[in-house]
Amino acid sequence: MGIEIEFISSEMLDDKNENEKMRFILEKIKKNKILVIEESLSSLEETHLIEETMSQIDEKFSGIEVSTLKERTSGGIRDRLIRFLGGRTGGLTVIGPSRLIKKVKKEPQKILLLAEKKK
Repeated sequence: MGIEIEFISSEMLDDKNENEKMRFILEKIKKNKILVIEESLSSLEETHLIEETMSQIDEKFSGIEVSTLKERTSGGIRDRLIRFLGGRTGGLTVIGPSRLIKKVKKEPQKILLLAEKKK
């Protein structure tokens, strides 16, 4: 069996509060899926996700790997207004089970991820 990668649109998470979003992500990860989310998680969301993950680690679930490309930092009035109103203007988050993720290399504009399923 191969490695399953699921691409999640930002609209799919928009109607969820932070706890629902964390539950949704962890349920997918526990099913050995790698998620690519069409938005960057905020620092607070990443912290909450890691805290929630740490409380659920056991023999079957060894944790997660998270890498985020932050939103672009354009100084345009449109982007500043969107951020002021609590919105995001871009970004990308990759999350996967630590037992599948062998290597994550993050550069300013890209993420390289090496995943391997043990037999």
